Amino acid sequence: MSQKSPSLAKNIVKFIIMTIGLGIIGIVFGLAGALIGGKVLGSDSVGFGALGLAIGGVIIGYPTGIIVGIIAIKKILHRRGSLLLGILGSIFGAIITMAAAEPLNLNSNPNLLFGVFFLSVPLFCLVGFFLKR
Repeated sequence: MSQKSPSLAKNIVKFIIMTIGLGIIGIVFGLAGALIGGKVLGSDSVGFGALGLAIGGVIIGYPTGIIVGIIAIKKILHRRGSLLLGILGSIFGAIITMAAAEPLNLNSNPNLLFGVFFLSVPLFCLVGFFLKR
């Protein structure tokens, strides 16, 4: 039993580090998406249109960064796992968070909504990735 315990702890630590790494890559892509989305209408007199596009850029850019990160983990670090299920997991994590925002009252607090969004996308991605191991 003592042999399995450090192995389990080691796997949990690897999973947490991979989740944080995917989150960082996703944030970089999300910021790039926000900048691009904000610049689309940034010079117009619309005002809040640029804000909406910036938020849309984050919502699209963050999962895109997670997908790029999981591809990098598969190709560069040679981790065993299902790339297709990881990509589907990241898309599912984004969709389920946005779909559950109203029923779970996540949209009443933007910090809570984006916190759940930023956590669920890499978690669903990694769960999908390691599901077929």
